Amino acid sequence: MKTLFCISFIIIAHQSFSQHIENLPARGVKGEMESVYVEKLADDSLATAFEIWIRGGVKHHFHATHTECVYILEGEGRMDWGETSFNVKVGDFVMIPMGTVHAVTATIPMKVLSIQTPKWVAEDGVFVAPIRRPHNE
Repeated sequence: MKTLFCISFIIIAHQSFSQHIENLPARGVKGEMESVYVEKLADDSLATAFEIWIRGGVKHHFHATHTECVYILEGEGRMDWGETSFNVKVGDFVMIPMGTVHAVTATIPMKVLSIQTPKWVAEDGVFVAPIRRPHNE
């Protein structure tokens, strides 16, 4: 009986903390958007999920205490990642390890799912000057 109670409690506790978002690809911006609009979807102590709309770009930065995983839901752009740069489009996935300088510029307005682990804290994002590359790259 004691085991059944513990299992029931775990299931109920898990369900009370579940965070469900329906039809993520169909969601639109809920506020004013200039260059970037961010909406937190869900979080717990281990991860935070954001939906990010990018019309212009996200400046060069790194995360001091977490890894970021990005999945492109809409649009296209150019991502700087460490000392490389590459195009991103719908369906692409990018894992950005802690401490890696990255930025993105949208060539077609983008919507991305960003999952950051562990839980995101405001002090974690550190904006930096862009990495300068030779003109012939």
